[in-house]
Amino acid sequence: MNIMWCLIAVCAGIAVPAHSRDADDGLAVRNIILPQRRVILPADRAVRQAVGMEKVNARVLVNGRSAVTTLELNVRNDGSSPAEAELLLPVPEGVVVKGFYYGDGKTAWQASLMPAAEARRLYDRIVARRKDPALLEFAGYGAIRTSVFPVPPRSSVKLGMVYEQLLAPTDHRLDYVLPRTEALSGGAPWTVRVELAPGKGAPGNVFTPSHQMKRHELEDGTVVLTLAEERMSPGPFRLSWLEARGKKGEAHAAPDTSIYASPDAEGGKNGYFLAMVGKDGTPGANSILREVTLVLDRSGSMRGEKLASMKEAAKQIVSGLNSGERFNIITYNEGVNLFEAAPVEKSGESEKAAHAWLDAVVARGGTNVHEALSAALAQPSHEGMLPVVLFLTDGLPTIGRTSEKDIVALAGEGNKAERRIFTIGVGEDVNAPLLRRMAEISGGLPSYVLSGENLEVKLGQVFRQLYGPVFRKVRYTVCSPDGREQPGRVQDAIPSGTLPDIYSGAPAVLAGRYIGTEPFLVKGTCVDRNNTEWTFSITVDPQRIASMKDDFVARLWAARKIGSLETALMDMGEDSSGTGELRNYPETLELTEEIMRLSRDFGIMSSATAFFADDGSSGSWHVPGASPLGGQMGRVMQESREGMDAISLQENAVAKKKELTLNKYNIQLDRRGRAVSFLHTAQIAQNGYFNRNGVWMENTVLSRPDRGRAVRTVQVGTPEYAAVADKLVKTNRQGLLALDGSVMLLLDGETVLMQNSFP
Repeated sequence: MNIMWCLIAVCAGIAVPAHSRDADDGLAVRNIILPQRRVILPADRAVRQAVGMEKVNARVLVNGRSAVTTLELNVRNDGSSPAEAELLLPVPEGVVVKGFYYGDGKTAWQASLMPAAEARRLYDRIVARRKDPALLEFAGYGAIRTSVFPVPPRSSVKLGMVYEQLLAPTDHRLDYVLPRTEALSGGAPWTVRVELAPGKGAPGNVFTPSHQMKRHELEDGTVVLTLAEERMSPGPFRLSWLEARGKKGEAHAAPDTSIYASPDAEGGKNGYFLAMVGKDGTPGANSILREVTLVLDRSGSMRGEKLASMKEAAKQIVSGLNSGERFNIITYNEGVNLFEAAPVEKSGESEKAAHAWLDAVVARGGTNVHEALSAALAQPSHEGMLPVVLFLTDGLPTIGRTSEKDIVALAGEGNKAERRIFTIGVGEDVNAPLLRRMAEISGGLPSYVLSGENLEVKLGQVFRQLYGPVFRKVRYTVCSPDGREQPGRVQDAIPSGTLPDIYSGAPAVLAGRYIGTEPFLVKGTCVDRNNTEWTFSITVDPQRIASMKDDFVARLWAARKIGSLETALMDMGEDSSGTGELRNYPETLELTEEIMRLSRDFGIMSSATAFFADDGSSGSWHVPGASPLGGQMGRVMQESREGMDAISLQENAVAKKKELTLNKYNIQLDRRGRAVSFLHTAQIAQNGYFNRNGVWMENTVLSRPDRGRAVRTVQVGTPEYAAVADKLVKTNRQGLLALDGSVMLLLDGETVLMQNSFP
């Protein structure tokens, strides 16, 4: 079907066509298209002709403080007779409708804006008539409602809605929200594209806590974000950024800072905060020059294609260095060989010599990790440059000092020049916890080249991520508003005292719990490429900025905390052989119990708590019939030092420690390295929910002695249910209304069973 597009301006003067809403509003016979969730089917089965959504494309154009959102939908009628439908679109308050598109372009179609109170009354009528509670999770939002339109039989129709909103800044930060369902399954596939026009300059600290996005920049400086997820995670799409400061085209060298806060669920006297310190711009433009040392394994197991790929990747890295940067190459087996005694400046001559030296490298012998690392760290460093080590190995330490403890101490205490060590493990026969610890203690990151992956490509990808940072030596303290150190205002800060290097477009993040509601400061210093020291100061004022709508802050903190506890648990297994006795150590039990508590409270699966999803995921870490409280999972995490299970454990923990986007599907790697998700666990607001035989159990109920026994039951479609829904809106928990089946939760001190489906 050829589809013509027309834009019908929405204004009071447009007449409603003959097929507009009838006296009873047509609720019995029409399809109600809810783009953020699904199509609500007609209640009258005698006239039912269902339509379905094929896909939804969202495009957001931001210019200054104006955000124009266009939603394009493909709606299909597979039946043999025409169907009637209307579009109902929940939107934030304050939007202005710009137009409604319809495929045939022959008739004027209307779209009207409804404030939140009026939209809620309509939602209640639809729920009562249709016996479908899908709309109620959008209580609190306004809505755009269109006039009725036909969907021809065996055809698809394109629809489009355009609306504009003016974003109000908070401390130079702008926040955009596109409402979407919290349902874990169902619904049409989505795509999202956001364009942030440069305005006075590049937007700062661009942040999408809700969904993984890919980022690139156009020639005019427009920042473009596109959805990076194979299937869009549930929940609203959220985007935040800082307005450009100063005059258009004016350089701004200081770090950008952002702050988010959310009160806890225990009355709001304490809460969670997330601070970002970053710098956006073209990677490499203001980057600190690097001094790169390649440390390459040439033991016997590297023979053949692995050695050839490693050599080629090393040549590409040397060739890819910028003017003024320095490099060296070290190869090792049971001994160590250096290209030069100290890093040399990259030039045509040094590059040619390095390529020739690499060509002569052959693979034989054992693996002396300690001596190779010692040689890299003993080199003299050059003032004002960032010293980086790329350390590659395909095996376990077999020669010299092989103790994990000794090697990690060398990477930390023995690293006088503070070189960042980026480890690359090739294959599964590597000590995965050791490589992670070498990287983490020095401010680097671990990577792994697994079976089927190209070593040359992977090593090149790691290096391309290492454009020199914009700022380094990032340190902070917590102070009172008058500048006095006040460490007691913050607990469980991650990380503590020192932040990671700041790369362009990748801010350093501090997450923690705040105590009390009075303002405090996070003050810090950092150094740029010219060794110039910069200061930053972030005001954390819970009474002014803390909001339950920013509940992602608590969950991101919890994920990072769980990852930190998991790595601490795994680190206890260093240099152990047959560590079964560790499972009963008080430290093991303490760490495991705290991981379990956080996982239960926030609904975040971890390697020690995946038993919650025993009826939902084939790749879980659950030990049948055993409880992690007994130390079983603690022992597994401590003893797994090599192999795919060890690599998966490290990657899962590191991903949590760096988490900056909610992982609502709880995706993690299983023992075989496969990505699995847990659909019997839900994360809504600051709570975790676990499905047991069709009932979603809230974490607050699971921790009570009388769990499983509801004081009262409320049925959807009743006044009691509507009253509960109102209370959930006030605490930002209305997403519970999207969960299929029943939900058992704690409300006003009593256990309530919400029946989200009609009998």
